[in-house]
Amino acid sequence: MSFGFVGLGIMGEGMAANLLKAGRKLVVWNRGPEKSAQLAKAYPGLVTVAASAGEVVALSEVTFAMLSTLEASEAVFPSMLAAMAGGKSLVDCATLTPERMECMAGQVESKGGRFLEAPVSGSKGPAAAGQLIFLCGGSASLYEQVSPELDLMGKAKFLFGATGAGTKMKLVVNMTMGSMLATLAEGAALAEAADLSQAQLLEVLDLGVMSNMLFKLKGPAILSRDHANTQFPLKHAQKDMRFALGLGDDLGQSLPLCAAANEQMKLARSLGHQDDDFSAVYEAARAKPRTPNACAVLLDFDGTLGDTETPAMEVAFWELSPYLPGVSGAAAVQAQCQPFIVANAGKAFEFMCESVDKDRAAQGLPPLSQVATAPIADAALAQLVDARRAAFGLEPYSKAVATYPDLLVRQKEETVIALGATAQANPFVLATLAKLRAAGTSKQAIATTSGKPRVPVCVDKCGLRPFFPAAKIHSGESDFTPPRFKPAPDVYLLAAASERTPPSLCVAVEDSASGVGSAANAKMGLIVGYVGATHISDKTGHAAMLMRGEKSTDGRGADVVIERFDDLFPLVEAFNAWAEAVGTAHFQSLLSGQVAEPFDKAKLAAIFGALKGQYWA
Repeated sequence: MSFGFVGLGIMGEGMAANLLKAGRKLVVWNRGPEKSAQLAKAYPGLVTVAASAGEVVALSEVTFAMLSTLEASEAVFPSMLAAMAGGKSLVDCATLTPERMECMAGQVESKGGRFLEAPVSGSKGPAAAGQLIFLCGGSASLYEQVSPELDLMGKAKFLFGATGAGTKMKLVVNMTMGSMLATLAEGAALAEAADLSQAQLLEVLDLGVMSNMLFKLKGPAILSRDHANTQFPLKHAQKDMRFALGLGDDLGQSLPLCAAANEQMKLARSLGHQDDDFSAVYEAARAKPRTPNACAVLLDFDGTLGDTETPAMEVAFWELSPYLPGVSGAAAVQAQCQPFIVANAGKAFEFMCESVDKDRAAQGLPPLSQVATAPIADAALAQLVDARRAAFGLEPYSKAVATYPDLLVRQKEETVIALGATAQANPFVLATLAKLRAAGTSKQAIATTSGKPRVPVCVDKCGLRPFFPAAKIHSGESDFTPPRFKPAPDVYLLAAASERTPPSLCVAVEDSASGVGSAANAKMGLIVGYVGATHISDKTGHAAMLMRGEKSTDGRGADVVIERFDDLFPLVEAFNAWAEAVGTAHFQSLLSGQVAEPFDKAKLAAIFGALKGQYWA
């Protein structure tokens, strides 16, 4: 009998290795090719690396699958199903939902194949040691046929009945385990709060009726707060709790303890532990409630939350490219694109137009208002402009000039179209916002020069809407008549007022000189510069520019500049610790108009060593 294995992650790698150690030949495939190559190198002559999951099924009589999530299963299964035929069988060892297992079984059987669900109880260590417990449902004949292979990978196996029964048992088991660990984490947190020895707590538990292997394995990780040795990722443990709750809902079974443990795991995930071992649920248990006088984090959008400066500036460049004075020919115009992006990032399009008009006037050329609807005379340039516009989903230049009344309206409308297709969040933005929300130390809002609907469209495209509903998006262009662009302080003052937080208790996060100037002019308590977006190539030079304070009335620049967005979290925590320490007296002095003691930037020095990326201060 020939065998295949799909999915060589934390669990699958050890399971496949145990089959190979026993001399079974395997056709393997993994979403990341490195694991397949490593297995082939470790077991020469026994491993064939397939090009796809479907090829594994095509070359094997029995295929074992161990995919980590429901999403992974849904992405990979169609390829496997396409190769399924009479005489072929699938043994799926993942923890999914009963409905998903039943659906796959029906599709496999409709093509003449056999299906066995075989989710496992056990983690990375038992998988490597061949000590898993298989909880099966489905084809009894397939169960008997692959029993020798299940015995090579596990210490026990059970067949509970039809497809779905094995998964239901697995969810019951993992729900019980997750609830137990959440209880241990809560007990350890209470012992810590009571100044009791957590080590002695574990010893007492181990000596009595509550002694169990789970506490023996996870207790030391809780004591050391070291969750990096991931045996069972927290994100997968929480997934199983969620699936168990879904099963309870379907059956009308109340699961209050499971629900509470699930919420603790969700909190631990939001604190940045989703890829750590599920012992990290302890970090949620020990998290302390924070003061209601939280600070506010006010964030610029383009180039800060969203990696949108580059596409927005490129759209602006190709709007203006036909009118740049002293630049002739498609190649010469193309060469000006990147310098234009660097020079104009963070600026309103109106300011760009003023600069071009000034240069045109110096050469005796008419202003943009007189030429911006004329056709492009240079055929090669017209072709280049249309090609670049098409890359952003924009219609040809000749149609655009007839569609919009003027250049300013055209640029704003077309930027919204382009960003609606291309906008993405900067690295670590989503995780950091989730971590800030979970910590409860701050409120967050957007304070941007850019207008509406441009920013809301980008917020939706970047997946940021859960953090920034409409009431938390403040625009210097759209919320004031006439517009109040940065470095004017207005949009920061509006955002602070909307969050009911004095400016001195706010953290501003900015990527541009005008934005830093706006924050400084608004007297923000802490100004964090950010240079992680793609439009910033010279990060050291840009950081120096942000700290110079060229656009602020008092010369104040960024207090610290970071390259990685997730380094914002410890900076906010340090700032909020100061806000909590000065307390209500500081807050009341601000409300009464008195001058309060400012945040001491020297307090940040103590955490610089913990930052993950490059920083400047």
